Amino acid sequence: MDLEITNNYLRKSLNTAYKNIAGKANIPGFRKGKIPYNIIDVNFGKDYVLNEAATIAISDLYPQIIEESRIKPIDYPKIKINSISEDSPLNFEVTVEVEPEIELPKYKGLEVTGISQEVTDEEIEKQLDILRNNYATLEPVEEDRAAMAGDFVIIDFEGKIDGNSFEGNSAQDYSLEIGSKTLFEEFEDTLAGMKKGEHKDTPLTLPENIANPEISGKQADFSIDLKEIKRKVLPELDQPFISNFGEYGSVEEFRGFIAGRIAEQKKRNRRDRIISDIINKLVEAVRLDVPPPMIENRIKQYSEDLKKELEEHRISRQDYLNSYRITEEQFAESMRNSAIREIKEYLILTALEKTESANIEPSESQVLEETEKVLAVSKKEEERAKLKEYFESENGRRDLKNSIRRRNLFDLLIKNAKIIEEKKPWVPESQSRLWTPQKGAGKNQEPETAAGSEPEKKLWLPQSNPIKESDDKNDENKE
Repeated sequence: MDLEITNNYLRKSLNTAYKNIAGKANIPGFRKGKIPYNIIDVNFGKDYVLNEAATIAISDLYPQIIEESRIKPIDYPKIKINSISEDSPLNFEVTVEVEPEIELPKYKGLEVTGISQEVTDEEIEKQLDILRNNYATLEPVEEDRAAMAGDFVIIDFEGKIDGNSFEGNSAQDYSLEIGSKTLFEEFEDTLAGMKKGEHKDTPLTLPENIANPEISGKQADFSIDLKEIKRKVLPELDQPFISNFGEYGSVEEFRGFIAGRIAEQKKRNRRDRIISDIINKLVEAVRLDVPPPMIENRIKQYSEDLKKELEEHRISRQDYLNSYRITEEQFAESMRNSAIREIKEYLILTALEKTESANIEPSESQVLEETEKVLAVSKKEEERAKLKEYFESENGRRDLKNSIRRRNLFDLLIKNAKIIEEKKPWVPESQSRLWTPQKGAGKNQEPETAAGSEPEKKLWLPQSNPIKESDDKNDENKE
């Protein structure tokens, strides 16, 4: 860009430059901030002051220049001053790398998979069993029998390798469900057949995928004391039980509610799968060398996010890498590949929104409907007032429109896709994040359906996030 700043604006920046220099300079015989301009010229030179003024003027106006030019820079600009003097405009050039404009491949008529939305009796029963398990009680086994799969046992144990202890090698009064794979499978298998009060010494081979690579696959000698055996007793599926989840007139009415929840989740899964298929095909088809600055900026953000999460969970970076049995080099390659993938997705969606702008622009009725939908979720009057004020602001209205625009784009892509129906259930890829201990379901909480249950929490990996519609921003507002 060839640009010019007026002489009047440059003079204002020149005054600022003199004041800045006067406040920092150490010139014998003068106090800081009280140095005359001519003395500054003598000690620093007029050209130095003019260049400081040019830097101030360009820095002040650069955001406005970028906004008015409607370009999207991906790196810091390179500035070349062509001419500068106290009595003439400042003439300069700005060179900046911008987001590439991609040539979209064919995006209509793509073959995608449409997963079944049918809700089966088996799925409903499975979800009801999950809920009953969440409210199960443990009762001591009174009869003289051996522990078996599905039993809960209370144990003391200690393991040693060549007579030496290792991290996590022992516990007292440890509660464990046999067959749950909470500990490694061979350890749990050896508990089956033991009776209450029994002691066992047994050599066991530690699993290969254990977090600590120094002991993985090694043989450890375990000493185990089984102190108690308990069986899990499920509650009856009756009126008192379903009252934990709300007011339902009958068990059948509750079954209907569960069926509805599963149906809603299956509908979302179907939509997510179609969108995912479309984006995957477009990413594979598009020809684009992602600019290095965009990749490096995304990797930097990945690294900052990971560092923050590791600090919050008090996990060292090395322990994190060990848990996945990967090296720094492998992790760096994973981050880079993920960054490239994510940037391609972003550029494709940006290009699609530009190409289909006339067909996806939100209507006023959509904006009003979405606003009311979000406000209705907020239970506190204060929260609703803040949200209402936000949506009435320029930024809030822009964000809301962007969210609707993205949803309209996905609607258009789905409408123009060739959907191949498939009955095989599809489980969406969960969004990985740092592992945290799972929390059990509490009473008086709305039950999660099997199809929409909380994904298992794992350590965060810098993989590309699943394609999600921008109305996730609304979810943030709801929170």
